[in-house]
Amino acid sequence: MITTKRCPHTGVVNFFVRADPYLAVGSVSQDANPRQFVWRCYLDGQGAGVADDPAIAEANLRRAIARGRELAALRVG
Repeated sequence: MITTKRCPHTGVVNFFVRADPYLAVGSVSQDANPRQFVWRCYLDGQGAGVADDPAIAEANLRRAIARGRELAALRVG
């Protein structure tokens, strides 16, 4: 399960997983261009991108988080 929390000061939406609810695994923020949203996945070090819509940015981030969790499970198991 993924939960989100928006920072009231910056507007960045941070994403958390149940296993560690205090360490963000990704984020979506508005770019300098107000019509672009940057997403970043902190699990695999390579998941990041830009989308024209916040919903698309979130969907891309959720896929990257799932991929990062799968890779982490393979490394452990």
